[in-house]
Amino acid sequence: MNIIKNIGQIALGLASFYIAYLTGTGDILNYINFSDPLGEFALCVLSLMMGIFLLCSGLAKNKISC
Repeated sequence: MNIIKNIGQIALGLASFYIAYLTGTGDILNYINFSDPLGEFALCVLSLMMGIFLLCSGLAKNKISC
């Protein structure tokens, strides 16, 4: 039941990994024009980090109380 509640976070994590894959292979250059390779590298690293964090929070079984 917990996975059903966190399906949005899991889906966004997978979408972030797909964006990182597109950036890593260079296919994203068909959609976005980068001014330098450093911006492309930063997008790849940040989308990988976001994907990891979203999947970790989406698949976590314990909850943190406020």
